[in-house]
Formats: sequence, C-alpha cells, structure tokens
Amino acid sequence: MSKDEHDKSLKYAFNLLNRKDYTEFELVEKLSNKGFSEATIVDVVEYLKEKRFIDDERYVENYIYFRLKSGYGKFKIVHDLKKKGVDESLIYDKLKDINELESARDVFERKMEILKNKDNATSKIFQFLQRRGYSYDTINELLNRRG
Repeated sequence: MSKDEHDKSLKYAFNLLNRKDYTEFELVEKLSNKGFSEATIVDVVEYLKEKRFIDDERYVENYIYFRLKSGYGKFKIVHDLKKKGVDESLIYDKLKDINELESARDVFERKMEILKNKDNATSKIFQFLQRRGYSYDTINELLNRRG
C-alpha cells in the first residue's frame, strides 16, 4: 500500500461521507469498486471508524428513526439494513423497544382518510401496510380496532 493510494482512498471516502452516511459494508464496497487494494481499504476503514466518521450503530439508530417517521414497519427496516450489510444483532437490538403499533397508527389513519369511501378499502390498506413492512399482527390489530 502506497502513501499515494492511501491518501486517494481517504479523500474518496471523505467525499462520499460528505454527501451521506454509509455503513462500513457500503463504504468497503464503494472503495473496492474504485479499485483500491484490500490493505488500503482495511486501513482507511479502521481510521474512519476510530475517528467515528463511520459508525454502524449511529447509522442504524438514525435509519430506524427516519424510516419509522416515514411510515415504514420493522420488516422493511430490517430487510433494508441487512442489504446494507449491518449486523443482524445490532438491528434487532435497536428495534427491540420500538412499538410498531404506534408508528403504524399514523400511516393507517392517513390511508383510511384517503380510502374511506372506496370499495375494498380494508384490503387495500392491508396490502399497503404489508408493503410498508408492518407485521400481520400489527395490521390486524389496527383493522380490528377500527371495525
């Protein structure tokens, strides 16, 4: 690993991180695709982790917060974070205290208002919430409370 390659890879990583947060896995992938050596990538990623420029725990906390606010359920959040290379135990640890029913209620109410006079409203809401990653139990609970 040359000093020049190390500096270029660090500069590239900082350019990426200036635009958005990345998981460690995503950043390693980006650096690999750019053609940097494995030794350089390991060194740069360790430096960035040490300085907390990348932090999977912080990433997961922020991701969960914003996805819940955007109306997504646990299944969708878990699926998306796994695709980003986040450790499953970290994901479940951060999700364990989340009340999915509370986050689903707002989405459900908004969708009910839109579909209130439509045929098959219940079926459409069920499918919508399922696509958003809410559990069967959560969706049924909301529908039962309504009816």
